[in-house]
Amino acid sequence: MANRPEDAQGESQTAPTLTVAAVARRLGVAPATLRTWARRYGLGPSAHTAGAHRRYSAEDLGRLVVMRRLTHEGVSPSDAARMALAGEAVGVAPARTGRVIDLVPTGPAEPAVDRELSRSGGGRVLPLPDATPAVRGLARAAMALDSGALTESFQRYLSRLGVVGVWERLMVPLLRGVGERWASTGEGVEVEHLLSESILGVLHAHTARDRENRRTAPVLLACLDNEQHGLPLHVVAAALAERGVDVRMLGTRTPLSALEAAVRRCGPAVVIVWATVPGLSVDALSRLRGIRPSPLVLAGGPGWPAGAGGGLSRQVTVQQAVDATLTAVL
Repeated sequence: MANRPEDAQGESQTAPTLTVAAVARRLGVAPATLRTWARRYGLGPSAHTAGAHRRYSAEDLGRLVVMRRLTHEGVSPSDAARMALAGEAVGVAPARTGRVIDLVPTGPAEPAVDRELSRSGGGRVLPLPDATPAVRGLARAAMALDSGALTESFQRYLSRLGVVGVWERLMVPLLRGVGERWASTGEGVEVEHLLSESILGVLHAHTARDRENRRTAPVLLACLDNEQHGLPLHVVAAALAERGVDVRMLGTRTPLSALEAAVRRCGPAVVIVWATVPGLSVDALSRLRGIRPSPLVLAGGPGWPAGAGGGLSRQVTVQQAVDATLTAVL
């Protein structure tokens, strides 16, 4: 038997809705941000019961998810709101699953990469002089501690720019902005930690892809025992893996004796020892060249003194280290 009109009305009145606080928790934004979006852009809650606060419906939440995603991708808030309200960003669609709403990806809906990476402007939450929209969007995600948005964005840009391009054009400006904010305010350690972990996670996943198809002689990567800045070395590893090179990562704080043992054990064609902080002596690395068969030893990073000598090759930047390694193994 067909539902009576009063039954349909009762069903609509009992449809699940969310408070401002609940929506803020779901999206990982502050309630004040939601109120600002409602006041400035009309992205407020539509459900209303007499004598009660207005509440967000499933459709309201879907628009807010689009708004959040687009702003994290570098779209200006006003443009993101217009697209969310007009339904132009079709990358997500609502699906009922017993909870208020889940958002299921249905296809890409990203701004053109040339616009994201070419225009420039300052950052509001981080010191980002001449930042591109892509960097500003990632900065919003970092300040919101949204590791999921950071990971998704980095993965998307990796497919377009490659590892070194993402490192130089996106990751380095972000890390520099976080560091400058901490230096000037003493705040933001949690942002730096989450950003670094997100970057590492993306790089590790990229390095692990297609491992069975690598046919080169191994390349060994390490930092010595007083070096704790290993992110650039992981970038080198991911960039080499991207080109089909067999990489073996020992990571930071590796004693020289352990590095020597690893060289004897796996017989690498190239050994890259990265140093960010000055003060290391290249004399210790000369011992690695005495192991047979003798590997090419690259003193990577800005921490090594100029004029390394001793048959060592000093490669200051990530790109230089990648190029020198590829020349040796391909």
